[in-house]
Amino acid sequence: MDRYLNSSIALAAGLFLVSCAGGQRTNVRREFDEGRYQSSHEKLTGLVRKDGKNEHLYLLERGVVSLALDRAGDAVRDLRLARDRLDDLAGTDYGGWLSSMMLDDRQLTYQGADYEQVLVRAMLALADLADGNSEDAGAYALQVASRQRKIIESFRARDGSLPKSSYRQVAFGSYLKAIIDEEALKFDLAKIQFQKVKAIEPRFSPAAADIKRVVEGHHSKKGNGVVHVLALVGRGPFRVEAEEPVTRDALAIAHYIWASSRNRAVIPNISRVKIPAVAVYDDNPTEIHVFADASPAGSTSLLTDIETLALDEFEAIREHIVARAFLRRAFKITATQLAIEAGNRGNDRRGEYTDGDALRDLGLSAAGLLWSALEGADLRCWSLLPASFQALRVELPEGEHLISLQAGKKGAPAGAPREVRVNVRDGYNTYVVAIFPSLDGGACVLSSDAVETPAPPAEASGAP
Repeated sequence: MDRYLNSSIALAAGLFLVSCAGGQRTNVRREFDEGRYQSSHEKLTGLVRKDGKNEHLYLLERGVVSLALDRAGDAVRDLRLARDRLDDLAGTDYGGWLSSMMLDDRQLTYQGADYEQVLVRAMLALADLADGNSEDAGAYALQVASRQRKIIESFRARDGSLPKSSYRQVAFGSYLKAIIDEEALKFDLAKIQFQKVKAIEPRFSPAAADIKRVVEGHHSKKGNGVVHVLALVGRGPFRVEAEEPVTRDALAIAHYIWASSRNRAVIPNISRVKIPAVAVYDDNPTEIHVFADASPAGSTSLLTDIETLALDEFEAIREHIVARAFLRRAFKITATQLAIEAGNRGNDRRGEYTDGDALRDLGLSAAGLLWSALEGADLRCWSLLPASFQALRVELPEGEHLISLQAGKKGAPAGAPREVRVNVRDGYNTYVVAIFPSLDGGACVLSSDAVETPAPPAEASGAP
């Protein structure tokens, strides 16, 4: 009995440590929303050093924070390291899979949701544009679509179908590549990418005008340049633990896997399991209102709805998630039952069942119940992603301009304005990256061509 008790305490301690790490990341989210970026960065740096197993997840988070701190080069470095680590993992955490069957999926090295593996490329492209590196940004933008195709084709159901083929495509990568090609006067290439944007995201209303402009073969009027406002709007989707019923489809998947690994396909009767479901915030801003030199320039339009990406992904593979949780629970129940049966073999030989045997069986059953009760859903996610990527194109005369941005809700400006002074060059793009996680919280604006505003002169103190 002491052995089982010690094992249970060890399991509980391990899960407590996971919960502590989750709490620290929750604090990071709160501080980021409030605009305390430096504190968020310091906490994430501590987690990177302390938790090597999840280092790449913290690098994803820190990449967004670095961008908010106007350290685009640091953001590119962190995001690239995280992308490479996610690519290297790709289902190779075999020790983690065994541990996850013994406990739960929190034991796995974090492999990222499919949409996160795609969007890290979009964030890399965005950070490189903010850093003034359009060549690398174009390469990352192309990786968005190619990575999504690879993910869809790599997951086949037992009937040969592709469950992930229903995933919504990501228009943001195509849009970034289009505006990069347009600036380089590669109008035929820009047209192809703008057409992809229109097909993927019909809610992006400027697409028709974008296509018309590149077909006519001009970037901007002589003497003008273009300010591209690229906005990260709202707080992105997150994970919550849900009690999910085991449907007929999920049970069929579980039976297939169970029968493939055992001589018989009799598995325990389980009606509900814990899984990580997707949740979204209901109080996000819906657009960003843009002003150029105090004059209204328009509001951003939706390019990629990350909330919908996450929800669609969850629905597409929900039955597989449930089946996996079902199998893990079935393994624990079966392992407990086998332990009880093994203990009772001695009873059969003796022909008696003593009070000690009953106490042993009760202890094993209690340990099995505790084993299952300690199980929790894996709620890790890239929490600092926005709810959506949005964009607005503003053509302005060459020279310095004050760009002011304000979060809005359903067409009405509501948040505090943020400003950046930019330099617009004849025939070139200027990129303004706006991060607005909420209507009234922290927000920031940075630019590839920001003009430094001189500090006001210090007041005389009267000292000699």
